[in-house]
Amino acid sequence: MSDLEQLKQALYEVASSARQTAGGLGDFKQNFSQHSARIESLISGTSTGADRQLVELLDGANKAIEAAAQALDAAASGATGYADQI
Repeated sequence: MSDLEQLKQALYEVASSARQTAGGLGDFKQNFSQHSARIESLISGTSTGADRQLVELLDGANKAIEAAAQALDAAASGATGYADQI
């Protein structure tokens, strides 16, 4: 197998792995979001700094999970596009 063929194969493998991982993160995010919302509703009546901090941490984690999934999708598209052009 030539170096070019090896590169294309590696790019397609990375793209596939990134898509699978992004899908898994999507599933995880849905579950995490449900738990986070439940936690937030259970502590919403209290107004301690620790409670607000926890809600902010959970919201930040949700956003980070979404950003990671989007980054993996973008990487998969980029790798596939590059492989298709070479």
